[in-house]
Amino acid sequence: MSEIDDLAERLSDQRMDATWQTIGDNLDQIPVDALVEGLNSTTRRIHGVTAANFSLITDGDWREAVMHLRAGRRWLSAIERELDLPRLKAYFQMLLDTGEPLADRVAAMAYGLSMVPRESAHDLSLEFVHFRTPRHVPLMSQWVYSWKTGTGALPYLMEFTNTPGLDGKDRFSAFGADCDELALRLKALDVTLKDRGLNRWGAYSLDVVLAYLYSDYLYKMYFTTSKSVFSTIPTVFGVMAHLLGLSIPREAVPTGVAIETPGEGWMD
Repeated sequence: MSEIDDLAERLSDQRMDATWQTIGDNLDQIPVDALVEGLNSTTRRIHGVTAANFSLITDGDWREAVMHLRAGRRWLSAIERELDLPRLKAYFQMLLDTGEPLADRVAAMAYGLSMVPRESAHDLSLEFVHFRTPRHVPLMSQWVYSWKTGTGALPYLMEFTNTPGLDGKDRFSAFGADCDELALRLKALDVTLKDRGLNRWGAYSLDVVLAYLYSDYLYKMYFTTSKSVFSTIPTVFGVMAHLLGLSIPREAVPTGVAIETPGEGWMD
């Protein structure tokens, strides 16, 4: 049995029924439609600057589109200090050339964006391609799966499929940094979501479920560390918005004060 077949079998096992039911019930309590509306806005922005008149889009239009990406908001200023926007636009255009494997295109962009950490350059590239074609390229940011640490929403989900003596994290050792390999596994998860009725957010169903899972992981991790942390980080809805590159709503912050991020290190 291949690793992907094993993944699909474990996700569809009847022992996962309660887990999928809980995920669906909890998502029903979250204003997911607001997240999807924001994700659609990001896709429209990316489509707007990658239209047929690619070279005629203004620099302002480009900046606004890139700032809709989570990695873009965090790193665009650092990139612009060393790389002019026309060159950056050329790198983004290269990402859309489907003549080469996605992993090779992402690696090439990371090489060109040497002023930021390689993992962050990967995130920027993969977010851009995902929101350009959300139905064809899944979201593969570090929080979905970190090739460096073996952590993320997908490994966390696999922990629910473990049987005694089986370490779910070991199932991800073959991923490496290859986003093409990761995409195959996420597509297997997408099939499971359809079977479980968790595809009700269209092209962004994977985004929503993975963001919920990682938010759940963060809350459980912080809760075991300090119960007082819940007064300093957003609600699950707020964390999901942040992971998906959207602004954290004021109502999703316990203090009621709108913030861009909950503070350095909160997701490390």
